[in-house]
Amino acid sequence: MTSAPLWRGYWFLFASTSAAAFIMQIDLAMVARLGGRASGAYAILMRITLLDVAVTIACAAVAAIALGHAQKNGEAAEAIEKTCVLSLALGVATAIFGFFAYPVFLDALMGDAAATPYIGAPIIWLVAGAPFRVLSNTQGFLLHALGRGGSVLTWKLAEIPAKAAANVLFMQTLGFGFAGCFIAGCVVAAASSFWLWTRLHAHGARKLRFPEIAFARSFLSGAFWEALRVLSPRAAMLFSLTLFSLPWQYATNGQRLDSYAAAQTFMLFILGPLITLTRYLAIYLPKQSLEDWTPVLAPVIRIGAPIALTAAILLLFGRDWIGATLYKQYGDWWSVFLAALALSVPIRFVGSIVRGFALARQSFAKLTLIDALAQWLIAPLFILVGLSVNRPEIAYQSLIWPEVIGVFLIWRSLQSEPAEPVGVPGLSKGHVQ
Repeated sequence: MTSAPLWRGYWFLFASTSAAAFIMQIDLAMVARLGGRASGAYAILMRITLLDVAVTIACAAVAAIALGHAQKNGEAAEAIEKTCVLSLALGVATAIFGFFAYPVFLDALMGDAAATPYIGAPIIWLVAGAPFRVLSNTQGFLLHALGRGGSVLTWKLAEIPAKAAANVLFMQTLGFGFAGCFIAGCVVAAASSFWLWTRLHAHGARKLRFPEIAFARSFLSGAFWEALRVLSPRAAMLFSLTLFSLPWQYATNGQRLDSYAAAQTFMLFILGPLITLTRYLAIYLPKQSLEDWTPVLAPVIRIGAPIALTAAILLLFGRDWIGATLYKQYGDWWSVFLAALALSVPIRFVGSIVRGFALARQSFAKLTLIDALAQWLIAPLFILVGLSVNRPEIAYQSLIWPEVIGVFLIWRSLQSEPAEPVGVPGLSKGHVQ
């Protein structure tokens, strides 16, 4: 089996998600020019919209996986139409939640007086764009699943100057200021959803089709568990930061917290390609017959394993240089973190593969529960013990053993499942296969 389509699709997905992240950096830079607490308010809004982010990612993932299974039955068009309707509905629900919740969160984090200029129009436009963000992201993933990742990347690259130009128009030329950033985001997201829908026309999608109850139930269940899985590590990272910020006996100068926070930020950069590999395997495998799933691993391991090992070695030997040059961090609490992260990279590479298999089989609930067990029960134990005795080599076992145990449990659950994936929405009769 040739690996060219697999890796081409992977790099299209990775580049598309990277371009989307770059747009946020453009927003932050342009908002900072407004002065005052605008940049802080923007950063806080991006933190409190975690539900928005989780729903956006989950809908796209579940829709693309469902489409992959539907393609084998010749029912791709119906799958596209139904998953787009459900994604739009969840986007609307997210917007309603945000309209009432985000002002409260912003008040609590910034203080009533400080938050006042950033409540009202900015939040209204932020939540108004939620349905379009969820829908356009789902449409993009559907195109990736259909092998049209190049079209998605082209549009994502075009979005960068489009968003910058829209920011200038609404924030400066029309004088909307801080709210203009979110007006621009809503307009660009709406334009994206309409353009991506025209790309889906070539695959038979003509109208938004309301799904049968069984299809909707299966989709919403998968989206619920996948959203929880997206939220869980983010919340776990905040919890671990809280543990580091406690007044421990050895933490008088805050150096441990600073090193840990900086290392967490760097870790997100390192894990990005592995997360993308999981996502792409999850949408690539369902299109293949079950007998081809295992052979797909050969090119992934043949190319991916040497890259993962090389990255781990470079990270292990370059950790002090990275800390001193990029983050101005020194000492054991930085160095040992990156050493543990380096040792975990090969394990996480294997984990990205088995998670991709689990998602392709639509084992959303099992995967979420296993990951939550590792993140919330096993990891904090190592952190608590390590902090209490001031031993980073103990605390940072939290980067290794939870992943080892999680990968093992996911693999065991895959072995115990029936050969045929369960929970696949039946597109023609509305039944769950």
